Amino acid sequence: MVPLGWLFLLVYSGLALAGRPRTDEGCVTAVYTALSYLSFAGEPADGFWETRCQNPLQVTSIYAASDVYCTPDEETTGTAQLEGFCREFGRMDLIPRAQLAENLTRHALSRMPVVDYLEISRSQRLPTPVLISPSYYRRTFETIDTWQFEVWSHNAFGLAGYAFWGSILVAGITHRLVRHILHSLDVRAGQWSRSRIRWLWIPLDGLYHWLQTHLVVSSPLSSSRRQLLWWTFPTRIEAVTILLFWVLSAVFCTLGYRAVEGNIYWPSISSQILRYAADRTGVLCFANIPLVWLFAGRNNIFIWATGWSFATFNLFHRHIAWIATLQAVFHTLLYLVIMYQKGNILKKLRKPYLVWGTAATVLMVLVLPFAVQWFRHRLYETFLFIHILFSLGLLVGCFYHTIIFEGHEYWNYLWPAVVIWILDRSLRLVRLVYCNLHVRLNKGNQVQCTSSSATYDPAADVIRLEVTPGSSMICSTPGDFYYLYQSFRLTGWESHPFTLGYWSYETRYQTPQTPRVSKDDHTVDVTQVPLLSDSSSGSSNTPDEMQLKHTSDQHDLKFIFWIRPYDGWTRSLRQQCTQSPDLTINRAILLEGPYGNHFPLWNYESVLLIAGGTGIAAVVPYIQDHLLRSSSDSEQPTTQTREMHLIWVTRQAPFIHQIATRELAPALARDDFRASFYTTAPTSTPTDDAPAPNPSPGHENKIETLHGRPDLESMILDHAQEAQLSESSAAVLVCGPVALADEARAAVHLAMRRGYRRIRFVEESFSW
Repeated sequence: MVPLGWLFLLVYSGLALAGRPRTDEGCVTAVYTALSYLSFAGEPADGFWETRCQNPLQVTSIYAASDVYCTPDEETTGTAQLEGFCREFGRMDLIPRAQLAENLTRHALSRMPVVDYLEISRSQRLPTPVLISPSYYRRTFETIDTWQFEVWSHNAFGLAGYAFWGSILVAGITHRLVRHILHSLDVRAGQWSRSRIRWLWIPLDGLYHWLQTHLVVSSPLSSSRRQLLWWTFPTRIEAVTILLFWVLSAVFCTLGYRAVEGNIYWPSISSQILRYAADRTGVLCFANIPLVWLFAGRNNIFIWATGWSFATFNLFHRHIAWIATLQAVFHTLLYLVIMYQKGNILKKLRKPYLVWGTAATVLMVLVLPFAVQWFRHRLYETFLFIHILFSLGLLVGCFYHTIIFEGHEYWNYLWPAVVIWILDRSLRLVRLVYCNLHVRLNKGNQVQCTSSSATYDPAADVIRLEVTPGSSMICSTPGDFYYLYQSFRLTGWESHPFTLGYWSYETRYQTPQTPRVSKDDHTVDVTQVPLLSDSSSGSSNTPDEMQLKHTSDQHDLKFIFWIRPYDGWTRSLRQQCTQSPDLTINRAILLEGPYGNHFPLWNYESVLLIAGGTGIAAVVPYIQDHLLRSSSDSEQPTTQTREMHLIWVTRQAPFIHQIATRELAPALARDDFRASFYTTAPTSTPTDDAPAPNPSPGHENKIETLHGRPDLESMILDHAQEAQLSESSAAVLVCGPVALADEARAAVHLAMRRGYRRIRFVEESFSW
């Protein structure tokens, strides 16, 4: 990936180089810049563009010096540029050369006085045209050329940052595309298709395994911890990517300056470097702003294109924001030093564009403490409100800070952020309407809205939220998550992300259920069915499995979320439930989604699922998907999965009982699925008195309810070894607390280092 990144860096640098100002224009530019340090008699006597474009003596001097120091092509190009500047910025025409031709003859030029740099005071008005000395011209030309180079390099380094992230995204997109092709071949024709291209894959297999083992799967450090310095990185490849961008940003800010002796703007070398560094940090900060907004968006198209999680892009977003903030701080401090050196700093700070720029920097700094993990997780709603408010404020400040520049060229970095933000918010609104409103034209234009009920289980300490979306056309897949809004609250605009734990379809004429139900009753909701009383083969359909399918006579789509109450909105929802006599409430909960990407577990023959606590929500949909794909009349692509093992670790045994007797019931009745349940609550807690889940007759070995924590390393190594002995592909999917995910990752990494190449590790995000 790194060589690819440098390749794109060179490509984008070449594009930036092509956009550097033409040197043909620099000759005339140096001439009229040098003459602007002199004053000429006649009218107009004042005005930046007025004297440069309409004062006969100064314009004659420009033409004369151009004849002496510029080639015909340089003079033609430079004069044409000056004419354009006069019309664009001065709103006037440049005096034509023909009108001053009598003063531009060879004889006239030989009689013109020659002026050196700072030889004549600017307060003295010259009565005749003059020529600038050769040393004065070289000094001015080098100054202008250096300045143009620095302006170009500022923007070129900004483009280089885009090139870096572009190469990262291209690598991710390419990787997903290749894996999609391989998965499609395997699904359509099993291993036969891959054997046809094995001769092409063998040379790359070793390299791919090394990258997966030492960069993609491995933790940032050699241990199983994901903490590096004071930052948290799930994988080593993410740490390497971000640290590399930190290094590149530092290099971009500190190297590549070209100082010259005799600069007419800043005579000393130190003052030149100070000014160039101040400008460079400001431009790079602006260049990073579109990336900050792009990677923070929920509707970021690159999430879909690369298959990476929202959490990964959010990690990129936070570090780019850190870098941009530091660049803004250095930009402000360096300009404060420059103004202090020139004197009268307080008067200069009163200028509006400086006030806006300082305010934008202050807002960027204030966002940082509220974005740290401790504050973000405990006061998510407060963090989100402050984050949005300050972000919009700093964007406005950046606009007004650069309003003084003619052409507003720096707004080219700001408008993309505005467009990204508007598009993201608009797509959020579209998703809200799509999920929660549905007009039934065949029912007299009846409007169907989302309905929901929440039930709190004190023994499990979990809220079971059942939502019937307004639209029944939503296609649910494993890996989906939704943002939930409780609209009729004072803070109803707040949204909270939760993984979709289960979905099912129900008929509208469904009758109330009784304690005893028939196995053949297709109208029964799967969430109310106890463990099946008879066994099913791995390929047969149960009534519960059929209820997972969207058929013509099933209309109501129901979603289930399992929410662990902590702080903020989840704690408020638990309080609302506890205030109800039956711990159940009906509230207006709106959905926004679906978001997320699903991993093709069906392409692996042996699958190990590991869940911790409410991380079961990310695992159950994959089990549900396996039931659908392996059913005899499945309309989806066939699955290669022959066995699936679930390891679920949670504190409360009643939570296990709740899920095992409802959503996991169809899977527990199959021969190709087994589950191991672990509870970690102390034996003295009341949760142990709750009834344990009982397996269905004939499947007593399906459930292993154990106290304590599983030895994940041994179980994952056994899983990999069994798959290797049977020459099967294996996948390990984990969703749970950080410690659990890190333990599983370390075990898979150990298996890969021991030589097993056909194992894939997938971590579903557990925290936000």
